[in-house]
Amino acid sequence: MLRTAFKTKAVKRSAGMVTAVLLAFSPLFYFNASAEAGETDFLYEKGIRIGVGTGTMSEQFVREELPDAQLFYYGKYEGYKAVEEGRLDAYLYEKKQMEIAIKNGVSGVRVLDSTVGESVSIALGISEYSEIPDLEKKVNGFIAEHKADGLLDDMYERWVMKGDYTMPDIESPSSPKYTLKVGTAGDVEPYSFYSGDTITGYDIELSRRLALYLDANLEIVPYNWDSIVPACQTGKVDIVSSNLNKTPERAEVITFSDDLFTVENGVMVADNGAGETAPVSLRDYNGKNIGVIGGTPTEDAAVKAFPDSKLFYYNNYHDLNAALLTGHIDAYTADEAEIISIHKEQPEIDYIDEYISYDEYSFGFKKDDDRAAALCSEFNDFLARCRSDGTMEELREVWFGEDEARKTVDMSVLTGENGKIKVVTTSADMPYSYIKDGKNVGYDIDLTVRFCKERGYSLEIGDTDFTGRIPAVQSGKYDFSTDMRVTPERMEEILFSDPTDSGGIVLAVKASDLAIASEAVSERSFWVSLKESFEKTFIREDRYKLFVSGIITTVLITVLSIVCGTVLGFVIYMLTRKGNRAANAAAGIFVWLVQGMPMVVLLMILYYIIFAKANISGTAVSVAAFTMVFGSGVYGMLVSGVGAVDKGQTEAAYSLGYGDIHSFFRIILPQAIPHFLPAFNAQVITLIKATAVVGYIAVQDLTKMGDIVRGRTYDAFFPLISVAVIYFVLGGLMTVIIKNIRFLADPKKRSREQILKGVKTDDKDQRS
Repeated sequence: MLRTAFKTKAVKRSAGMVTAVLLAFSPLFYFNASAEAGETDFLYEKGIRIGVGTGTMSEQFVREELPDAQLFYYGKYEGYKAVEEGRLDAYLYEKKQMEIAIKNGVSGVRVLDSTVGESVSIALGISEYSEIPDLEKKVNGFIAEHKADGLLDDMYERWVMKGDYTMPDIESPSSPKYTLKVGTAGDVEPYSFYSGDTITGYDIELSRRLALYLDANLEIVPYNWDSIVPACQTGKVDIVSSNLNKTPERAEVITFSDDLFTVENGVMVADNGAGETAPVSLRDYNGKNIGVIGGTPTEDAAVKAFPDSKLFYYNNYHDLNAALLTGHIDAYTADEAEIISIHKEQPEIDYIDEYISYDEYSFGFKKDDDRAAALCSEFNDFLARCRSDGTMEELREVWFGEDEARKTVDMSVLTGENGKIKVVTTSADMPYSYIKDGKNVGYDIDLTVRFCKERGYSLEIGDTDFTGRIPAVQSGKYDFSTDMRVTPERMEEILFSDPTDSGGIVLAVKASDLAIASEAVSERSFWVSLKESFEKTFIREDRYKLFVSGIITTVLITVLSIVCGTVLGFVIYMLTRKGNRAANAAAGIFVWLVQGMPMVVLLMILYYIIFAKANISGTAVSVAAFTMVFGSGVYGMLVSGVGAVDKGQTEAAYSLGYGDIHSFFRIILPQAIPHFLPAFNAQVITLIKATAVVGYIAVQDLTKMGDIVRGRTYDAFFPLISVAVIYFVLGGLMTVIIKNIRFLADPKKRSREQILKGVKTDDKDQRS
């Protein structure tokens, strides 16, 4: 999908290839020469780049027979293009379809005469949830009958062998009792494809004849190829009729009919361009320093694709961008959609036009939970309708397109008569979820809002890093997460919806490392870049408002934590000051636990475990966590500060008739305050800086807002500098306030008038 949307990039890249020097040394030249002599022997060469379709018999063949090959996943047309441009050394697919593609205009490639692997059986996929009784038995009866009378052979001869694309007249059912829903891809010529705005082909004729045989109405439902088997598995369609390979993996999730026919897998290689390889490829980066976001599939992809490389771990893409541009890493793995957005904002960063892996994305729900399962089913029904009525394509056009005016999301239309939905996302994941004009927008957000509008929900959006989204769903804090890559490990943790999108992982590199370094990079001066950076960070889309909002949240958390923490620490001290063993033991355990635990761990324990079922905001949890930390600090300050006051002061107070409480508050505490105020000031500054981690529990503080802006602009300079300056200012203001408090509280700083207040100094007054 994304490859089609951005073909100009690939064309530009191929136009800039330097071929003369590489010709004699190109691996592809060797491979093609081998193919001339020994046909498919070159496939067994170590390191060869072979493309296949996901879930096909070609994939199984490569995995079992070609262990030394590098396996890449491409749709067929993207695979053809990758071979033409030298990003793949070969593409394995059904031979007849590749020959038809060349006949229809695909250039720069050719199909070898030899085939690979065993013949592949083609069959219909049958859903076990169909409302049509005995569907499997009836479908197999239909196939057996028309194999016997030669109809299936005739259809194959016309559509596949002769290329006769004339759909015969087929009568309609006389008294239909059911509707046969048939899922098909619509882009598998000559089996299922569009002629104008009409879908036609071998599989369509087969479906029409099957509907007549079953005396059922026919509904053709076009799907993206990656979604067609899940649609059959979940009962969204009754059968799949789309030149479906009969593979063992698919047989585990759907039922196959008897075979319709068999096909041979062929090999496509480059033609008339033997030495034209890309200036750089994935293989060139094995052994170099590769950046990854820890705990994500991009890390897994890097481990597999670059076994000799050293991996460096980062939390988000903006940190990866900064590391790449400053030379700390040579490249990093990322989702292609993200890199396309990054390249628009930062031409200095580009990517190798070659997939490392290709997967599906889905929304994540809490596993083993009846309410979450019901909501997931409701969401899947919504997705099915969106696919059938063209909503999904509309969303792709908007959010993967160039028209910024269309990229808006209106949440005011949500009525909420059926309750509230809480969704967690990462607002630095363009084009899926990001902040624009101070509002949450993106492909995922638009899809979620449409779902809530249709089902009568209001919506609350939480924001956290990638690593915090699964715990947020598992704990029940949020009803579901926006889309994430579906992996076996994640499937053990959460319940995934039907696919909402698909995409690949690519390798981001400096544009200067490619043969087509952007002209924009070389022409922009430092001052122009600085001006553009300032404008993108603060002016564009009124992003300064994000910083203002973040400052308010940070100050709110800080001030409330200082006040509540001071009270908490003081109360604990008052309970323990007389040496009560139980109180002192409890206080010691409390201080030990709080001070010995990393702040981010404490936050996540409170948010995802202790308050998991409570309807408490992340801001409130943050205040609770920092109150505990600050309170333990204040308790320690009081212990040391009061301990610095001479015990004789207490005895003197008692001798003057003061009680315990009065002596403490009027005599001891005023003398203790100057002793611990410097430590109190340092604790306040530490607290302000420590609040920077609250983004882990979906709080949009100053640091988080800086990350959001960086994620939107892909520029680290001004967002980071601005955040640092603001923290310095906040710390400075707090220091000034505490210094004034310290001055007022220090007896040595009092004026003569304050010291002698209430004391008679006039001798006459004294004599009188």
